[in-house]
Amino acid sequence: MRDRNGRVRRILGLGAAFVLAAGAAGAAESKIKTFAAGLSYDNFSRTVVWKGDAASAVIRANTVAARADLGFRKGVVLSLSAGLSLTDFEGLAFNSLPITLEFAGPSISGLVLGAEVLAPLLKSSDFEISGTGRFVYSLGMSKTWPLEDFAVEGKAKGKPGWMEASVGPRVSYLFFGRVIPYLEVCARWLRADFKMTETLADLEGTETKIVRGDISFSAALGVDGVVTDWLTVKAKAGVLPYVGGVDTMFSVGLLYKF
Repeated sequence: MRDRNGRVRRILGLGAAFVLAAGAAGAAESKIKTFAAGLSYDNFSRTVVWKGDAASAVIRANTVAARADLGFRKGVVLSLSAGLSLTDFEGLAFNSLPITLEFAGPSISGLVLGAEVLAPLLKSSDFEISGTGRFVYSLGMSKTWPLEDFAVEGKAKGKPGWMEASVGPRVSYLFFGRVIPYLEVCARWLRADFKMTETLADLEGTETKIVRGDISFSAALGVDGVVTDWLTVKAKAGVLPYVGGVDTMFSVGLLYKF
């Protein structure tokens, strides 16, 4: 399993490097041709197994971000985003603390940064094949909870974070002109950590749960719709199958072209 995951990570890294290199080449050849800015919303769930655990748990994230799309020669588009994230960690237990804790708190807010490149590779009739690569990083804010039902005062303090990289091909159907549907298949790599510190009278302990590099694959259907010459709507929904179930993903964005 370790060797297989290592091969997948290398393939994912090479694919991401290829797409990013294509984007960099397009940017180097010319100045920015188009510029669009707006808002985007992303939602995904990911079933993972934290290091040291036997049972699986679920990470659910919602992000809202300001987004800027920079268009270069040959159709290369570089997207940059920054905003806020809300992340849920279902089924996460901390068993190495003085008092075992199971996280059952509300969503934890954080800051999110993202970058994405879309680079056309081949066009045939009404179909276009592109390479796409994306990286998202969420830095969770520290949150403190009181420990109740004890004779002495206590508290727990948690700080999470996660990052995801994805790369893969996109096949777009150009027949409709202003409405472009597409199919996207990606390899996805996720790393997450959650540091929990517990204090109860003279007892104190810290435990960090880690997902070092979870590999998954997704298939998504999306559409880019040009509402007017200045306004574009982007939407995408997909699934991430795993043994025993399916995770989901969804995103929507509204961009104004300057």
